[in-house]
Amino acid sequence: MSEPLLLLPSLANSRDWDRGSRARVQVLNPEPVFIMIKKVVSTIVFALVSVLTVCAGAATASASAAASTDTIVTMPFENLSGRAEYNWVGESFAAALADLLDKPGLVGIRPDERNVAYKQEGLPPTAILTRATMIKIAERAGANLVVMGTYRIAGEGRDSSITITARVIDIREGRMVGKEYNRGGPLVDLQKLQGDLAYEILYQHNNALPFSRDQIGVDATQAPVGAFENFIKGTLTHDREARIGFLQRAIKEYAEKATDKTRPKYIPAIFELGRIYFEGADYKEAIEQLIQIDDRDPRYDESQFYVGAAQSALGQEDAALATNQKLATRLPLFEVYNNIGVLLIKKKNYADAVEHLKPAVDAAPRDSDTVFNLGYAYFLAKDYSGAAATLKTETRQRPSDGEAFYILSKALAAAGDQAGAAAASDQAKKLLTAYAQWETKGMPNVARIKTGFSKINYYRYKRDQDERLNSQTQVTGLTQQVDQLLESARAAFTAGRNEDALASLGKLLQAAPQNYDAHLLMGRVYERRGDFDRASNALKAAVFWNPKLVPAHVLLGRIAVLKNDCTAAQASLARALQIDPDNQDAQALKRLVDQKCTPPAKQQ
Repeated sequence: MSEPLLLLPSLANSRDWDRGSRARVQVLNPEPVFIMIKKVVSTIVFALVSVLTVCAGAATASASAAASTDTIVTMPFENLSGRAEYNWVGESFAAALADLLDKPGLVGIRPDERNVAYKQEGLPPTAILTRATMIKIAERAGANLVVMGTYRIAGEGRDSSITITARVIDIREGRMVGKEYNRGGPLVDLQKLQGDLAYEILYQHNNALPFSRDQIGVDATQAPVGAFENFIKGTLTHDREARIGFLQRAIKEYAEKATDKTRPKYIPAIFELGRIYFEGADYKEAIEQLIQIDDRDPRYDESQFYVGAAQSALGQEDAALATNQKLATRLPLFEVYNNIGVLLIKKKNYADAVEHLKPAVDAAPRDSDTVFNLGYAYFLAKDYSGAAATLKTETRQRPSDGEAFYILSKALAAAGDQAGAAAASDQAKKLLTAYAQWETKGMPNVARIKTGFSKINYYRYKRDQDERLNSQTQVTGLTQQVDQLLESARAAFTAGRNEDALASLGKLLQAAPQNYDAHLLMGRVYERRGDFDRASNALKAAVFWNPKLVPAHVLLGRIAVLKNDCTAAQASLARALQIDPDNQDAQALKRLVDQKCTPPAKQQ
């Protein structure tokens, strides 16, 4: 007996899915197919954390919250050089470290998965982020460790050099793990630096690391430097033809210069090129690239989904059906089962098509195309009552679907509901431009294949199936709860209820230690109470997570003036004015600092 399969629901069916709330999944037993469907509940394990002002016992909390295997994501490093031609270097750290850090004890999250989290936050992958937003992205991606860093480029051409600074943050506690990494060297040695950084992170995580620095370095420099640069640029460039050119050059140079004969193909670049071809409907070229990816590669499942859809588009139904049926045992997303149902319709195997489409609709009841396909399959199987019921649901969801109204009219007529059939037919006449042609020449095959799938569900499923994580649910953001607590704290502060404000902020910072607005408000509460030491600690936490938070710099400056610490006051003032020279509060602080900290002889 095969193991039961999870059929994951569409994200559109539950807004709670990506917030870590309950989400519905369907459990399917394939022998025989779809006999039983069960509901299961995703359990969210949230680690209580603290940062700076929140808890003095952070080390104890860390020990209890830490998982046996951590999940780590690398954010694009920030280019401090002001030289846009080197922006690709920042993303190269994310791409390289995702693979280099994916070792026993750590699960690396690749840029594709991280970019899904960017999309959920409404941000482009190229956005420059505050530390707090980086933490939100990491949480969305299911990570509990995040690598962030900066770099500077000096010189020109092959004489260019790079200096990098990097740190690892444990988002369960909001603290840096180990030491800050600072290195430099020739830009042509970029991959060696990335390998060295990866080794340092791995060693900090586990000093019994079963890999040497040299072994990690060999992995880091597996791709020739030119191939690596072209690959990264190919993933970042927006122009389609330019992307194809970069990736083709990367694949060619890798094949010519790579020294590891056990890995003769540049699979990451091959996958990206195949995906670009698929998205551009160049299906033959897409298949040629994607079939080179074998089932040991983490990109295999996604590549097979595209292969199956491309085969279907080229009329290779037998091959497409075989591809999707094999994929369903590895990737039981509703889109895969929808496509199997569509291919079975094309082969006129309507009963089996229904049996595949029913659980797909159960998992994705608001995906109109899947609902349409089930109604269409019922109709072709001459189950007219089933077709009518399903297509009524679909047309309520999508009242502009002329094809659905047309089939609904035929199903109702066959079921004896002439009035209903006439009403549906009237709608079809309004919406379906091919109505007259269908009436005279017959209805073509209108089953709807899925050419894409929910990346959120895909990565969620892959993470759940990763045995290294011991079935532990990753840290997730509780955005709604955090927002409610922050509003409660603000209301209490406005009303002068300091203790109530602090209570709400304490709960909030346990859940979201990176929330700089909460740290800022806590600083204001303590400042109003005259507890300047605690206020300063809270405000320093705020500017750690958002170095450009002018109100926190201003309040730190005011507190420093009250404590007669003119050096600290002037430093806070300088940072505030550097960020926003015209800020009124910063200008007010300047007048205060000039009054309190300027020697009497200079006041004349």
